[in-house]
Amino acid sequence: MKAAGRAAVPPAPLAPFDKDGENMLPLIAASCGASSCAAALLCAAAGPRVIGKAAQPLSLAAAGFITALAFSHIIPEAFEGGDPHALGLLMLIGVLALHAAESFIGSGGHGHDHHGAMSEGGSGILAGTFLHTLCDGVVIAASYMSDVHVGLAMTLAVLSHEIPHEIGDYAVLVSLGMSRSRAYCVNAAAFIGTMTGGLCAYFVISGFDNLLPYALALSGASFLYVALSDLLPRFRAHDGFKRNAARLILILAGVVLCLLIASHD
Repeated sequence: MKAAGRAAVPPAPLAPFDKDGENMLPLIAASCGASSCAAALLCAAAGPRVIGKAAQPLSLAAAGFITALAFSHIIPEAFEGGDPHALGLLMLIGVLALHAAESFIGSGGHGHDHHGAMSEGGSGILAGTFLHTLCDGVVIAASYMSDVHVGLAMTLAVLSHEIPHEIGDYAVLVSLGMSRSRAYCVNAAAFIGTMTGGLCAYFVISGFDNLLPYALALSGASFLYVALSDLLPRFRAHDGFKRNAARLILILAGVVLCLLIASHD
């Protein structure tokens, strides 16, 4: 009788929860706001000059981290639940769309084209920041709803590449004549972008569970785009064996850190 009673009760939808049935919304919201809040605190505490010294090694480690995360967890998770050909085509479209969007915006959230920023009066920087962090929010939400370990690794990956960029955008806005207090609008744009992307993705995927593999595929494409077209090309200069070896070590350190954090088997 008890078993029949249990069977009569319709099961709760599992999409908004992780594999153990835990509600992911508070964790997604906290993770989405983490990078912009951390960047704002660092700007207030140390200023962009001090933080700028760590930007290059952090960016190299971030490139290794997010590339490893895309190839070892996000994309394989996506291909487990969707049509491989459709997912591959969607990833191609995602990469091309990101390139087109950043090209038309001008400064793009990550290019930091100072001349473009000056001609735009800072609006290009803010628009690019919002666009890319919107994608970051979708990435974070989709990852948590796939697996909490991957979600935590994704949050760290977003922190590692977004904080230096937000600090750099802050410095550019100050150089354009904005007051330091008003230049924090770049952090506000990033906060709104990640929160909007994360919450929208959460509620959409919650209602349509079959969309999760496609959200993960777009997430993987987004991270590969950031790493291969933005972070790594900055450090291709031939500056001698020791410097290039140090760069490679930092990239590999990011890879190893990702595999350690995201491992959940």
